Amino acid sequence: MPDQFAGTRLESAPGIGGLLRRAGSVPIFTKVLIANAVVLLLVGGIGAWLLAGSVRHERTENSAAGPLFLVVALLISLGVNYFVLRAAFKPLELLEATTRAVREGDTGARVKLANLTDPQIAELADTFNATLDQLDRDRSQVRDLASQVVRAQEDERKRISRELHDDTAQILFAQILRFANLKNHQNPEIRAVAASLEQSTVEALEGVRRLALELRPPALDDLGLYEALGELSQRMSESRGVQIDYEWRGSKTRLAPDIELALYRVAQEAFSNVAKHSGASRAALDVDRDPDGVRITIRDSGSGFNRDVPVDQDDSGIGLGLFGMEERVTLVGGIFTIWSRVGIGTEVTARVPLGTVEETKMGATG
Repeated sequence: MPDQFAGTRLESAPGIGGLLRRAGSVPIFTKVLIANAVVLLLVGGIGAWLLAGSVRHERTENSAAGPLFLVVALLISLGVNYFVLRAAFKPLELLEATTRAVREGDTGARVKLANLTDPQIAELADTFNATLDQLDRDRSQVRDLASQVVRAQEDERKRISRELHDDTAQILFAQILRFANLKNHQNPEIRAVAASLEQSTVEALEGVRRLALELRPPALDDLGLYEALGELSQRMSESRGVQIDYEWRGSKTRLAPDIELALYRVAQEAFSNVAKHSGASRAALDVDRDPDGVRITIRDSGSGFNRDVPVDQDDSGIGLGLFGMEERVTLVGGIFTIWSRVGIGTEVTARVPLGTVEETKMGATG
């Protein structure tokens, strides 16, 4: 018997707890309004009962005037109570709306209260707005620092690329000419060694040139994003064995240099991830250009990955690459998104608005 009763109590507890949790989740405005309404109804009910007792044995035409008056008084009290509480809780609703807007991405949202607001609530709103202002300043500083880091990185890449092309490549080319002359030597052993060294130097020269192109492709500076992405797709197909289906829709006029560079790096990093991690033999690169903005999408049908699972970082880790792509797109005012599912593939998208971008005519046509 005790066990049976204990089981009954345990079964009934969740129901009561659920009711209490649901009651606790009711907004504070509703709680106060219900409490005041209950008090008014109790007071009015007691008053009506007392009044009914005093006129119980009277038979006049005005015998119903007292209860009717109480009902009207209760309705007026509830109405006044509702509007007073609504005005009192309005600042809290504004705080909640501002918090929701900030959580959804509107970092410029601020709480705007009336002059007659309760001083404590006004102080809370001022503190909340000051915190948001400080977060905006910190975010702006971080963005400026990230922009300087990216700019310094690109300047260093350009310098190294130029040195590889002007110095290292020229030295290797001069060695190739010397080995070519040695291939005419009378000694067959020297000719064989010269031919072997010439082949090795040619391969080294191709590697240096390929590295210089990856660091800073001349087509990006000279011809623009359209030609640079075409060259990148071709190089990807030749060096990595991944066939790239490249399609550009819309105007091919030049974009701002920062935007072209950011979108090029997104495509470059996405291609690198396809070759290193996806296992796909084919990928698609789509660029959609309209008057409002440009969108670049890289899709593959490879192994995909689960973004909820942390990825071990290494020198070529996919996690760091995704972070770098998102940071570059954000710095030019764009939005970066990625979709991936294990066994299905991955889709990387970068969208950059062009409302204030000055454009120049591209030298080459599509």
